Amino acid sequence: ACHDAISAALIARAGFRVGFMSGFAVSAASLALPDAGIISYAEMLAAGRAICEAGRGMCVVGDGDTGFGGPANIRRAVEGYARAGFAGMSIEDQVYPKRCSLARGVSVVSRDEAIARVRAAVTARDEMKAASGLDLVVIGRTDCRHAPHGGLDEAVARCRAFAELGADLVYAEGLGGEDEFAALHAVLPAATPTMLAQVERPSVQLLSSEDAARHGFTLCLHGLTVFSASVLAMKRTLTSLAAGAGAPADSLLPLDELHAEVGFPQLYAWEARLDDRERDRTTEP
Repeated sequence: ACHDAISAALIARAGFRVGFMSGFAVSAASLALPDAGIISYAEMLAAGRAICEAGRGMCVVGDGDTGFGGPANIRRAVEGYARAGFAGMSIEDQVYPKRCSLARGVSVVSRDEAIARVRAAVTARDEMKAASGLDLVVIGRTDCRHAPHGGLDEAVARCRAFAELGADLVYAEGLGGEDEFAALHAVLPAATPTMLAQVERPSVQLLSSEDAARHGFTLCLHGLTVFSASVLAMKRTLTSLAAGAGAPADSLLPLDELHAEVGFPQLYAWEARLDDRERDRTTEP
């Protein structure tokens, strides 16, 4: 998962074919505020445009939260995300304002309302594609596994309903091990793509992407890894600076490499070509 333009560009340069714009990470990076329904659709869309532009060549999935409102809001979000350059968008079933799935107090809407949200997203996508040719992968997500009145059976039932509605991929947050992975895949229509999301935390053993694939998952998302690594690096460097020690030499990129990552060599090459063309023009007889 990425949280801004430079993280998206680095993910693409590392060879990843798919990236994910994390709502948690964007809210934290843009506002220094938690993922608790505080960041707006407009703010997410602005971050998404920069991310999709910087991560060109990579399919980027946007965290669509709950769709930012009712069916009309979901339609607007689907169209906005597609125009911004996203390849996909997730829609989840939390009560609005939503919050990070690992936080306290997560609550979900009824199954009927969850299905209505995904139906609105799929319908909006299909109508948009017919009218303009723009397309978007719709990911139906449920957070009900550990929510009140939820549980494994309800999570599995919702994912099946999302797939039958036409969601291109389904995602059940918080599944607990291979028995629950198998329960999900056993009830889905044949060849339905699925996503496994993982966050590094105490006492949790993460699966490798190969193990996730063996359990039937199509995508394996590390939602906070890149953002957490960047915050740790900044904190360590600032602690050293505040102590008067300066930044540790091994904690910084060489300046030439930093310039390369943000595109100075390409800029200089482009300016040189312009200069050459201008010289050629002014020296013509």
